[in-house]
Amino acid sequence: MSIKRVLIAAAGRGARLDRPGMPKPLVFVAGLPMIVRTLVQCEEAGIEEAVIVVGYEAPTLVKALTLHPRLTKLKVRFAEAPRWQEEGLVASLLAARPLLQNERFVIAMGDHVFDGKLIERIASERLGDGEVVAMVDANLGDVFDAGAAVKVKQHRGAVLEMGWDVPGFDAVDCGLFACGPEAWGAFEAAYQASPKANIFDAVNRLAPRGLARAVFTDGLPWDDVDTPAALIRTEMRHRKQRREQNVRTITPPEGAASGQRYAFQTGAPATTEVIVGRGIATDGSRLDLGIPARCASSPIFVFTDTTVNRLYGDNFVSALEARGYLVHRIVMEDGEVSKTITNYARLVDHVLEKGIDERSVLVSLGGGAVCNVCGFVASTLYRGIGLIHVPTTLMAQCDAAISHKQALNGARGKNLIGAYYPPMRVVVDVNFLATLEDWLIPDGLAEVVKHALGQDAQYLKDLLAYQGDHRDPDFLEWVVKRNIELKCELMAVDPKEHAAGMVLQYGHNVGHAVEYLSSYDLSHGEAVAIGMMVAARIARLLGGCDDELVELHRQVIAKYNLPTTIPAYMRIPDIIDAMRYDKKFLTEGVRMALVATPGALWQVDGDYAIPVPDDVLVPALEATMEPA
Repeated sequence: MSIKRVLIAAAGRGARLDRPGMPKPLVFVAGLPMIVRTLVQCEEAGIEEAVIVVGYEAPTLVKALTLHPRLTKLKVRFAEAPRWQEEGLVASLLAARPLLQNERFVIAMGDHVFDGKLIERIASERLGDGEVVAMVDANLGDVFDAGAAVKVKQHRGAVLEMGWDVPGFDAVDCGLFACGPEAWGAFEAAYQASPKANIFDAVNRLAPRGLARAVFTDGLPWDDVDTPAALIRTEMRHRKQRREQNVRTITPPEGAASGQRYAFQTGAPATTEVIVGRGIATDGSRLDLGIPARCASSPIFVFTDTTVNRLYGDNFVSALEARGYLVHRIVMEDGEVSKTITNYARLVDHVLEKGIDERSVLVSLGGGAVCNVCGFVASTLYRGIGLIHVPTTLMAQCDAAISHKQALNGARGKNLIGAYYPPMRVVVDVNFLATLEDWLIPDGLAEVVKHALGQDAQYLKDLLAYQGDHRDPDFLEWVVKRNIELKCELMAVDPKEHAAGMVLQYGHNVGHAVEYLSSYDLSHGEAVAIGMMVAARIARLLGGCDDELVELHRQVIAKYNLPTTIPAYMRIPDIIDAMRYDKKFLTEGVRMALVATPGALWQVDGDYAIPVPDDVLVPALEATMEPA
């Protein structure tokens, strides 16, 4: 007959994972608080009553679990461990003794996440007189942070010893036990020996008498969610499991022939040359775009916007024509209004009407919007023709042009349509920055701050220490060059931003959402600055960074005249809805690049896309909202 009672230990404090108003057992994993998940699994396993031992934030736990809508049959009672701060786990377990009396019971740790089959297995164990059964995992290579786990030495299922330091251990404790009423005597004896006794101290009293037995997980997953890294790893595992469960394996009919397989490989690594200097594009006599000789007789198209055309268009085009090139100039509206499918279609028709060939080159002369539109047109005409960027804004020189990403905005968000397509050359003339409107300086510095926070701690220190004019040409040349150096490092190893290159996405998940919701009244840099502030608070709530790093974000963002709050007119549900169209969003939820320490992203097992549950996202957004 299966065991019908469960004792859940949830009295302690998880300092690294506790959040305001949310003790660790209530932290969500895959859409449910950890302890609720365990209780639901216990109910599904046929357990009829749960006794939960509470201590830290006891009223919060009791309120959250009393009459919880997911628990339809399970009777839930509570026992309080009054000295949970001074005493150990055994003392907490003994607090439940009056409620369990002479019943057999399962013990489950309130900060663990189990596969439901493990709870079914431990609840179905047949207990000998006075016996305690421990669920253990002998697949040590699969155990996350096995060094911090309770070790177990066993022989043919008989537990010989448990503890933090067990020489020759061959398994670890999973946080599940099956006990008969006789176990209370061992718990009491362990407590009398030391009020700080752990459960393994009681098990070690039974082991010499042959009353401690092990059952094995046999590869079924479980998690001890004791650290931020463990929490993220657990969330990743559950999201992966949900993805894979959606696909069914279909067995082909017997005798059906499998298809013949082929494969092909194309392309060599693309190299983009980046040239940085002063006067190398603003001075027509020095202009050298590096157009290949094979393209000399093909039409060249210069894409620009109305502002840049007024300031530099004639001299730039004349300098190219003086070298003998056939040049067509295309002038777009300033800003994001040009990054539309409608405008793209119009531009493509215009270029085709003027006439191109497969060796034509498109040149972007302008800011990020011009780079993006020109780049996407180049990537699609004739399935790809030559592309050269000449960025004229700080944002484009530090970020947009130093990239393979070419994009248009969609009806539901920013940069939803695009391609990875490499320019042949990028010519960066910092003299262009002298004519920028004032608001475009902090706009570009947002990407500078992004690289410093996520990639280079010394860069961050230097930015915080700088006391000069933000328009000083020497300062601007320094940040442009340093940003290009940092970005080139990332582009060389992770051009599509799947790993370390995710620093390029830092602040952009929320940033793109608020930029879109502002109808692009917020500049891209302003939106990314807000997004970085939210990301810092998310990392703090998840336990991935400390309060000092959040404050560091606020200081450096504010220092460079960028906003640190979400405009009060925006609604959090709208922001979350817009984030569903971010490229790092999966069906299972939001994922973000997050900073762990100054100059370094948070990564778990080499994965830099940290899952962010809504119960963390919402309070981070709330804390960043501008007061109404």
